[in-house]
Amino acid sequence: MNGKYRVIALDMDGTALNDEKRMGERTKAAIHRALAVGKEVIFCTGRSYAEMEETLEEFPDMHYLCGESGAMVYDLQKKRPVRVISIPLEERRKLWKAVQGRDIMPQLFSDGRCIINASQLYQTEYFQIGVYQKAFEKVCTLTENVKQISLETANAEKINLYHTSPAQREETFRLLSEQNLALTMVYSEISSLECSPLGLSKASGLQAVCEVMGISLGEVIMVGDADNDMEALKAAGLAVAMGNANERVKAVCDVQVADNNHDGCAEAIEHYFLKEGQE
Repeated sequence: MNGKYRVIALDMDGTALNDEKRMGERTKAAIHRALAVGKEVIFCTGRSYAEMEETLEEFPDMHYLCGESGAMVYDLQKKRPVRVISIPLEERRKLWKAVQGRDIMPQLFSDGRCIINASQLYQTEYFQIGVYQKAFEKVCTLTENVKQISLETANAEKINLYHTSPAQREETFRLLSEQNLALTMVYSEISSLECSPLGLSKASGLQAVCEVMGISLGEVIMVGDADNDMEALKAAGLAVAMGNANERVKAVCDVQVADNNHDGCAEAIEHYFLKEGQE
């Protein structure tokens, strides 16, 4: 495997971050070590740039972010997007019509920002995402009407729909599927539904990074734990499942490391990216 892998891409929630949404010191040290020897480490996440900004400040040598499930690829050194893909306006209109009257908490990703309704800021527990309360308070842009903003803005890269239960999420998925919307829909968290432009995934986001770097996806290691990582894991040269990954993820991966509370990401970097003889 000497010199085979040029990039390691790390999912954030459930992967690089532990259950308390913190990155372990061993994982931080492994990332710094990889960057110091000229390897590329990329966070490949469903999070927006705004949600990642504080973490990225710890890694000033990092070159790219694959954010918003691949909808925004960002050049961190030039401080500008490499690529931004938005949900077409007509599909946004259809989405809102289909979910009208449902008990959901929407989150809009637009130009790297995450936007939520001010009235729902403190309802995260109700919508099964209480672990993100502090982060939402810190980085989310508040508005009176997410739906209206999403219909007025030029860019709407992703819309997350948070539900009170997995059953409610399944019902929303059914309603949207019946409309034949040109969307990619993926389950995440306990009862969240991510809606992105059709054909978009973390894999397509990583492909955009590879094109800029002049390499192939075969030279990328992807580390993940959830359904929204699946396409990237399938496309990567080496697919690494976290110990806490669901069974669907484990089934498509080549190897498995420790869980997110025991620095599985550090293990992936140390054993498969910086293994003796690869540096």
